[in-house]
Amino acid sequence: MNSKTQVFYTTDLLIFGIDSRKTSNTRSLPKKYFSILLVKRNKEPFINSWCLPGGYINIDETSKEASNRVLTKETGLTDVYMQQLKVNDEVTRDPRGRTISVSYMALIDRTLLENTLREEASWFDIEIEEQEDLYTIKLTNTEDTISYQVKRNAIDLKSEEYNYDVIEDNNLAFDHAKLIAEGIMELRNKVNNTDIVFNLMPQEFTIGELKQVYELLLNKTLVNSAFRRTIADKVILTDKMIKTGGHRPSILCKYNEKR
Repeated sequence: MNSKTQVFYTTDLLIFGIDSRKTSNTRSLPKKYFSILLVKRNKEPFINSWCLPGGYINIDETSKEASNRVLTKETGLTDVYMQQLKVNDEVTRDPRGRTISVSYMALIDRTLLENTLREEASWFDIEIEEQEDLYTIKLTNTEDTISYQVKRNAIDLKSEEYNYDVIEDNNLAFDHAKLIAEGIMELRNKVNNTDIVFNLMPQEFTIGELKQVYELLLNKTLVNSAFRRTIADKVILTDKMIKTGGHRPSILCKYNEKR
């Protein structure tokens, strides 16, 4: 096949995670953090830049199978929620040649992770500042900070379809700044319209912990009474209690799979 017409097929994986960390205030609940797993490239193109985990799709596997292979390689997990996001086929997205990528989103409770990450992989905490249709996305780990802006553009307001243009990029390889922004917004949309958030929760949790995760993903503070009404039929109260910090014991809940 002529190299000018050859097409490469790859997968890019957005691995989103939630974890809890204790605060200096012993009376406060542990704080939840929303993060994404990135890998530092050790070869050209974009050497020493951060990127999404991914790789070429083998001739004998589907894009979903390739993504599961990448997920297991990066996290050691095999049974986690994953969904296809989109096909990325901009002609100039990869300087090595014509490359079409299928991106997937995986959601994990990071407390399930037992294995240490590979040396070139790292979790980055996600923070988002919003001003109308302008989003500043900040990704931070213990050593690096990646900050960039994207602008949301309406494709079809009737169907609430949008695309996102990267205005300022900082040390992310390929088109991954755009893919991360699209993944975050798709996750937010799913949180508003489905029960997808429970894929980021442990089997048992408190209402306070669940509210923290909703607030992280939606990037806004929720009113307690309204939130409890929203999730009332989504959870089942157990007969177990847990005491955290100086707070009175809280009832543990679990997801209502029969709703």
